[in-house]
Amino acid sequence: MLFLLSCVASAFLIAFIVMPVLINVLTRRQILDIGGRRKIHKGFVPSMGGIAIFIGFAFSTMVWMPYAELAYYRYFCGAMLILFVTGMRDDLAPLSPRGKLVMQLMAAFLVAWGGGNDEGIRITSFYGFMGIHELPLVVSYLLSIFFIIVVTNAFNLIDGLDGLAGLIGLIAFTILAGWFLLVRDTHNHSWAMGLLLVGFIGGIVGFLCYNWHPASIFMGDTGSLLLGFVLSVGAIKFLQLNGSESLISDLKLGAPLSMAAAIAFIPLFDTGRIFLLRISQGRSPFSPDKLHVHHLLMRVGLKHSQVALIMGGAYLALVGVVFVLSHMLSDNLLIPILIATGVGLHFLLSYVVDSVFDKRRDKVQDYVAALNSGR
Repeated sequence: MLFLLSCVASAFLIAFIVMPVLINVLTRRQILDIGGRRKIHKGFVPSMGGIAIFIGFAFSTMVWMPYAELAYYRYFCGAMLILFVTGMRDDLAPLSPRGKLVMQLMAAFLVAWGGGNDEGIRITSFYGFMGIHELPLVVSYLLSIFFIIVVTNAFNLIDGLDGLAGLIGLIAFTILAGWFLLVRDTHNHSWAMGLLLVGFIGGIVGFLCYNWHPASIFMGDTGSLLLGFVLSVGAIKFLQLNGSESLISDLKLGAPLSMAAAIAFIPLFDTGRIFLLRISQGRSPFSPDKLHVHHLLMRVGLKHSQVALIMGGAYLALVGVVFVLSHMLSDNLLIPILIATGVGLHFLLSYVVDSVFDKRRDKVQDYVAALNSGR
């Protein structure tokens, strides 16, 4: 336990110390996120806070991670570096969507390939879901790369509110790290993955100290692309280890696909929801708007910190329920329940937003009527 606390503390301290220096440098060099239009914030706020998160993680990993375990995850670490550099380049001078996609494909393939041996992190099985078990190699590669890219970009899209992406990432990484550290497979690969995530946990906490509303800095694509990528790969590694014969633990779940989906639920739900809404309105799914969940919750009168805590709390509750049900139900039952939950949450959110605006409209109409009657 002391070892893990040292790992978290070192990552936190480095990120916490680097952050004000980074804010000062970015402000002096005018590397700022301009508020207005589709942005919730106003004024000029430094971006690229993901640099401090990455530095904290890198320092903690190099100090505390045994070399043999670090070498095992060298392809994953190399892929993280690709996403970090891509996000940093995009924050400095926007890359084209095609350019970002190419870099993400490279990173996703590098992780899935893993040198062509057992170091590849891929979705290799459906574990009995719809009667499907082992996947053909080509399908395994394509599905894994697709999942990584979708979750990476979906996480990037929820980074639109002070503290939200950092809090969701913190919860997700803590859940995954806890599972990896507790199960312990015979090869010790789960422990090493948990230690990697612990480094990110410390870095995110250091970042949130400056990103909680009112934010002094945003993580930018430098942070959101990196965290989304690590989240997607962590979910796939969870699937791999949970289905491995080398894993003997009471925490081995009977519905691993459902648990992986729950861990990535917030970004997937939000992105899937707005894509379907845009398509139903005859617009491109990539067209900009303010239909994200956090936008709608802000419109009903909630503050930044309230929205972040509500979404974080709902996310934590969902993952907890799915974890419990994963010991009792199969993916064939639990995945439809998750989909139904997403649909229900969409209609509940729409109902709440519409109710608030109906009440506001009625108040305006009553006010106008009172003015007219007084003339």
